[in-house]
Amino acid sequence: MKIKTILLLLFTCILPDCLYAEVILPPDTLGPDKLYRDSTYRRVIKEGTAGLNCYFSYPQGGWQIRKDYGGNAGELEKLDKFMRSSFADTLIYVRRITLTGYCSIEGSYAANEKLAHDRANGFRNYLNSVYGLARRYPVEVHYVGEDWERLRELVEASTLPGRTEVLAVIDNTDIFKGREKKLMDLQGGVPYNLMLAELFPLLRRVEIRVEYDLHRIIEERYRRKLTDAEFQEILAGERAAAEADELRLAELRRLETEKQQRAEQIRMEEERAGQARREEEQLRREEAERLKEQRFREKWLAERQAQRTARKQRNMLLPLVSVKTNLYTWAGMTPDFDYTAFTPNLSAEFFFARRWSAVASAAYADWDYDGGKCHWGISGYSLEPRFWLNGDGRYRWCYVGVYGQMGDFDNRSADSGRIAGSTANCTGTYWEGGLSVGCYILLDAHWGFEAGLRGGYRTSDVNAYDVEMPYYYFNRNFRENHFGVTGVDISISYRFGSRK
Repeated sequence: MKIKTILLLLFTCILPDCLYAEVILPPDTLGPDKLYRDSTYRRVIKEGTAGLNCYFSYPQGGWQIRKDYGGNAGELEKLDKFMRSSFADTLIYVRRITLTGYCSIEGSYAANEKLAHDRANGFRNYLNSVYGLARRYPVEVHYVGEDWERLRELVEASTLPGRTEVLAVIDNTDIFKGREKKLMDLQGGVPYNLMLAELFPLLRRVEIRVEYDLHRIIEERYRRKLTDAEFQEILAGERAAAEADELRLAELRRLETEKQQRAEQIRMEEERAGQARREEEQLRREEAERLKEQRFREKWLAERQAQRTARKQRNMLLPLVSVKTNLYTWAGMTPDFDYTAFTPNLSAEFFFARRWSAVASAAYADWDYDGGKCHWGISGYSLEPRFWLNGDGRYRWCYVGVYGQMGDFDNRSADSGRIAGSTANCTGTYWEGGLSVGCYILLDAHWGFEAGLRGGYRTSDVNAYDVEMPYYYFNRNFRENHFGVTGVDISISYRFGSRK
C-alpha cells in the first residue's frame, strides 16, 4: 500500500503543468469532513464547471481593459470574487479554462469578428498579468464576432414590440444576406433601436469558463486510481452526498436564520420594552412636573385667595353712616354742564335693612367774582331714599332712588348778552324731584367713590332784573319749569360702621 501511494505521488508530481494544476492546502483541510464543508468542493462536484460573463467598457475600437473606464471597476471586482471562489484553497484540479469574446451585431461582420478576437486576447492578457493564469492552467481563447444566438434568447424573453417579426427575421434570414438590414427596416426601425439601446449592450462581453478535472479530484479524494466505471459510481455518490450536505447546510442556515430572527425579535422586544420603560419614566417625570406645577399653582391661588380674603376682611365693613361731598359741584359745574363758581356741599348717608339707605345733602354758595361784577349764590337741601341692588349689606355697586330738593338762588352777571328768561340777573326759589341712579365703588373698608345722575322735574319762581351798572331794576316775575337732568354726582365718601 505504501509503494502504491509513493508511486501515485511521483506520478502526480511529474505530470506536465499544461495538463493539470494543483493548489496545495494545509493538511487539516484534506479530511472528508473538511471537504464536505467546503462550498467550493460541493459546487465543483455538482456542476463540474464554473463560468462568468464580464461586461467591460472600452473606448471606440479599443480592446485593453482599463479599470478607470466606464463601469469596469465593478466588473473587475466581480471577476476577482469569481477567481477567488473558483480557485479556492481546497483539493481542486482544473482541466482547462476557456475565454470567449463576444460582440453585438451592429456594424460589419469582419470588424466585429476582429474586435471580438482582440478583446478576448486582451482579457487573457489581463488574467495572466493579475492572476498568472496561463502559467498554472491550460487556457483556450475563442471569439464570436456577432452573437446572434444570445440575441435571439434575449428577444424571446423580452416584451419587445414586433418580437415575433424580429424572431422570424433572425430564424429565416442569413447573416450575410441582409439580416441586420431587415431588422433595421422592420416597423420603421422601432424594434431595432430598442434592441440597440437595451439588448445589444448585453451581447458585448467576455466569458471565462472553468472546467474542472473531476476524475482526478475524486482519485485524490480516495487516494487511488479509478476506472471510468468506478469514477462514475463514486461521482454519483459524491454528488448525492453534496446534495445531502447542501440540504443539511440549508437547514442549518434556516435554523441559523430563525435563531437570528428570534434573537432580533428578542432584541426588538427588549428595545420596545426599554422604550416603553423610558416612555413610562418620561411620563412619570412629566406627571411629577405637572403635579409640582399644579401644587405650585394651587399654592399660588391659595395665597391669592388668602390675600383677597384678607383684603375682603379688611374691607368687610357694615356701614351705619357715611359722609361725602360732590366734587362735580365743588368744581363749579351745574347740571347743565355750565361753569359758574365752586359750591361747597356735604352729604350724610344712613344705612339700614341691608338694602336701604337715605341721603341728606346740603349745598351753599354766596360768592362775588370778576371784581364784584358777578355774583353766584345758591342753596340746596335734598333728601334721597335709595335701594341697593346687591343685598349683602355692604351697600356697594348699583343703586336706584327717589329724591326731592329745594332751595333758592341769586345770580348776577355782567354779560348783557344773556336774555331775561335765563338764570342770569335773577333771584328766586326752586324745588325739584325725580329718580336717581348710580354706582358706589369700595376703595377700602371706609373710603369709596360714587358716581350718579339725577333726573326729573324742576320748577323755579324767578324775579328778573335789568342791569344798569351799578344798579339793578326789577323787570318781571315768572315761573320756569324744566324736565331733564337735574343733578350730577361724582363724590368721594368715608363710611363709619362695624366690621363683621
